Amino acid sequence: MRSFPLFMRLENRPVLLVGDGDMAAAKGRLLEAAGAQILQRSAGEFKSSDVVGMTLVFSATGDDLRDTEVSEAARGANVPVNVVDRPALSDFIMPAIVDRDEIVVAISTNGGSPVLAQRVRAAVEAALPHGIERLVSFARRFRSAVHARIDDHDRRRHFWAGFFDGPIATSLLAGREREAAREVIRAINGDLASDHGSVVELLIDAEDADLLTLRDLRALQQADVVLFDAGIAPEIIDLARRDAQRVVWQGQKIAAGQRVVRLKARARAGRGQFKVM
Repeated sequence: MRSFPLFMRLENRPVLLVGDGDMAAAKGRLLEAAGAQILQRSAGEFKSSDVVGMTLVFSATGDDLRDTEVSEAARGANVPVNVVDRPALSDFIMPAIVDRDEIVVAISTNGGSPVLAQRVRAAVEAALPHGIERLVSFARRFRSAVHARIDDHDRRRHFWAGFFDGPIATSLLAGREREAAREVIRAINGDLASDHGSVVELLIDAEDADLLTLRDLRALQQADVVLFDAGIAPEIIDLARRDAQRVVWQGQKIAAGQRVVRLKARARAGRGQFKVM
């Protein structure tokens, strides 16, 4: 990971935008959507003192000398700067963005291939179900009640996993909000909170992460513990949830109340062929 990903709140904060062409207009629309206070200068109007007090600086002049001047001024004032299509002059990179109101997905290739980032964005857009942003605002309504009712961190996480994977989300995405509300109240009172754990065994190719199915990926993202054969590639293990325990399988007992995924390597029979188990 060459760049650290983060989301910055810019509402009512000053941001300098240098440039007045189409590229600058595109950046301006994003900054307006984020609620920033935009100070815009054309390339000819820019002075190095303009960067003082800014939260961020964007340069989109299309002129190498002007963009370099803006970048040097911002860096001299310790203000993070982004120069359009010039990664070497930038402290941060603008990603391709999927914006679904409450849900925002950012995709970056570290400036190496913006076109590829746009293609990944299109794939993400297609994969997200219509109305998924409603899940966030709905969950926010019940967040305090869930925390008051379920005081254990792991049980809360299991609750929310059941919330997003079960009938509550299905009802909400189908537009049946009243039904979803009844279901979430019932769940808060114990139906989802009383998760006794589960064990899922996945027989997978040990070397190729691209051969994992959507079911495999979903199970990995929900697991508290991933038990895996020693020969399974690290890039497959890394697809598990960040806070999940990762343990090489050595015949361990599985603790109750945990969601466990057991990754078993499928034997290969020759080049590119799988042995039938």
